Order: sequence, then structure tokens, then C-alpha cells
Amino acid sequence: MKKILWIFSSSLLLSAAIFTTGCGDDSTTVNDLAPVVSLTDGPNPASVTEGTDTYVTVTVNAIKGTKALKYVYVYESGVKVSIDDFNVNGKLADANPNQLANVTDAMDLDIDIKVTATEGVVDYTVKVEDEGGLSDEVSFTVNVTAPATPLDATITGATIQLWNAGGPAGKGGIDLDNGASTGTKLSSGGDDSYLMAELRDMGIDSQAVSTATNWRRRLGGINGTQVRFVGNTSGSTDFGAVASKEAIEAMFDGGTDFVPANSTIDGHLVVWGTFLVSDIVQEGDVFAVYKSSTNTYYLVKIDTITQTDNDNNDNYKVTIKY
Repeated sequence: MKKILWIFSSSLLLSAAIFTTGCGDDSTTVNDLAPVVSLTDGPNPASVTEGTDTYVTVTVNAIKGTKALKYVYVYESGVKVSIDDFNVNGKLADANPNQLANVTDAMDLDIDIKVTATEGVVDYTVKVEDEGGLSDEVSFTVNVTAPATPLDATITGATIQLWNAGGPAGKGGIDLDNGASTGTKLSSGGDDSYLMAELRDMGIDSQAVSTATNWRRRLGGINGTQVRFVGNTSGSTDFGAVASKEAIEAMFDGGTDFVPANSTIDGHLVVWGTFLVSDIVQEGDVFAVYKSSTNTYYLVKIDTITQTDNDNNDNYKVTIKY
């Protein structure tokens, strides 16, 4: 009789164990499928300027797995974005994770995120989670650039002139910081104003047949400056739109180097020196100048050109930005 009772008791314990195992928490099982999330559009824009509180927009498609979709998370550089800095389908978030509204088996989520990161490439992640805690995510990057540096000065006016270096003393170069005329070399009178110059006229051709046409009408650097031709305002060069130091630097980087004065220029062999010079200057020409000693970039537009007959008062009137 005891043996029968022992067998019966063991059967009850085994049944209880089976029942307990079969009736546990089955909210998520190893057979459940996670949602599938993909980036279908964006980020728009992909590059923003630091500190402008710009929003980037992405469209994320989420398809449910076994269980219904429930939450969306948004991260910037691995940290949850503040609820004040993103919205989902036009509605400001009230939490992160933000509970999804009007949930369907598959849905597009238009997510706007305020970029608060500093300069650099910033990683963002959008994660969608279902009711069982399973999730999928997508990541993207936004390039955050430094804010533009405003110009120090724009100098324009009839008094800003770059004179023919063969003409009056002290008027062959120009100080681009203030537009003042300077010399191009130390004169017998001790004029050392040329030391302040960043750009100079290349003077006259003493071998020219006519004094009326002997002005070379070419520009060159001075005191170690680099000068490049950017373009002409009659083309695609928009001098008036330049409003930052970064824009001038970019124009210098994309400009055309001057050529040696002992090379062929405009189809003519020029042999008066080994320094670098421009092609023949035209009205509307724009030049970018770099002064390494102060790490300054200048932009110079030739407004008008006055060519005289034989008094060497030939000159350019210019506008300067830096």
C-alpha cells in the first residue's frame, strides 16, 4: 500500500511541475519575431551649422514582428534625446521612449530631431520596440559644421586704388587691411610702406613699342602673400554674396594659381622675372589673397581700370573683403 501511495505522490508532483512550466509568463518566447525597422528618407538636411537649432527629418518604416509596435526611442551619440528636441509624426514627444499612437502592423514614422551637437560628424539612432520588448533600430549621421565667421571689413570707394608700379612713388602696392596705397620697394627717401602691402601691380614693360600700351596690367603678391584668380563677376563668381571668412578661404582653395613671369602668358612669352603674376587683369576679375603671417584671407574685386597714355597713372579701383 505504501508503494502505491509513493507512486501516486510522485505522479502528482510531476504533474504539478509540468503544469507550472506550461503556464508561466509567455509574453516573449524564443520564437517571437522582432520588428523590422528601415530608414526610407533622410536625414534632411544632412549637414547643418552648429548653434542654429536646426531640425533634421528622417522617415523610418517599422513593420511589426510577432507583437504590436509600442515605443520609439531617439538617441544622439548614444544618449537619449530630450523630449523637447524631437517629435514623431508632427507631435512633440512626451517621453523617450515615446509611445506610438495609431499603431498599425506597418507604419512610417516622420521624426524631427533638433541638432544640439557641436561641430563634427554626429551619430543618431532611432529604435522601435514592440510590446514584448523586442526591437530593431537604424542609425544615420549628420555633419555639424562650425558657424560662419563674419567678415572683419568690406572696403570700397573711389579712394581705394592700386597704382601702376612704374608710376608715382609709394603707389605700386596696396594694403588690403585698409585700402591704402603703398610702395613696392624701399625708395631712396626711406619709404617703407611696401612692408604693409599684400598685393601689387607689376608695372610697365620697358621694351614695349608704345608708352601708351606699356602697362603690363598684371598683379602679383608681395611680402610673401599668395594670390589666386577666382573668376569674373560676369560669370558665376558672386562677389556680393560673400559674407564670411570661410567663404573667402574656400574661394582661395578653389582658385587658379598665378604663373611664373618667365612663362608664356596669353600666348606671349614673358621673361621679366621668375615671380608669379596674373593674366592681364579685366574689370570684374576677383582675386583671393592669403597672408600666412597673420593667417588672413582677402578677396579683391577689380571695379574699374583706368589706363592713361604716358604718365604712368594707370590704376585699378577695387573692393576688398576680409
